[in-house]
Amino acid sequence: MRRICLAILLLCLLVAFPAFAQSPAIGDPAPTVLGKGRDGKIVDLAEHRGKVVIVTFWASWCGYCLKELPVLDALQKKVDPQWLQVIAVNVEDPPATYRQMMRQMRDYSLLQSRDPNGDIARTYSVKAYPNLWVIDTQGRIASHHVGYGEDSLESIVGEIKRVLTEEMHRQEAAAAAAKSAS
Repeated sequence: MRRICLAILLLCLLVAFPAFAQSPAIGDPAPTVLGKGRDGKIVDLAEHRGKVVIVTFWASWCGYCLKELPVLDALQKKVDPQWLQVIAVNVEDPPATYRQMMRQMRDYSLLQSRDPNGDIARTYSVKAYPNLWVIDTQGRIASHHVGYGEDSLESIVGEIKRVLTEEMHRQEAAAAAAKSAS
């Protein structure tokens, strides 16, 4: 009985204080639910399996976030959507502010979602903004970057290219193996 009470207490602490929960690590499956999109539907990473996905957490008060988003949008427009999906998750902005930001970003190609209470950001252990995660084609975390700077862009783009190249080679190898088997 004592063990059960202790287990319940520990579970309650993890739910009440998610900071104690371990953040996702490179190679771990990424948490899949990313809030609701502009259309009101749940944005789920599973729907983008087979693509490299960039997930960035941002807020309207974060100046660096507002610099990063147009760069990510340009990347989304440049890379074939068959290979890449950028998902920008707004965290805890009031509804009026979020709507205003969506009007300003109406021409963006990246997928927008909203995390009104910060629950989704907590599953990624987000504590600073912008907070960018690169998810591989199998839904695993490939890399994680916190903050924004012109010098960090090269590193982030290099990481995205690496993950995309690995996937292209994997698909070429699978196609070659299927061809030789037939």
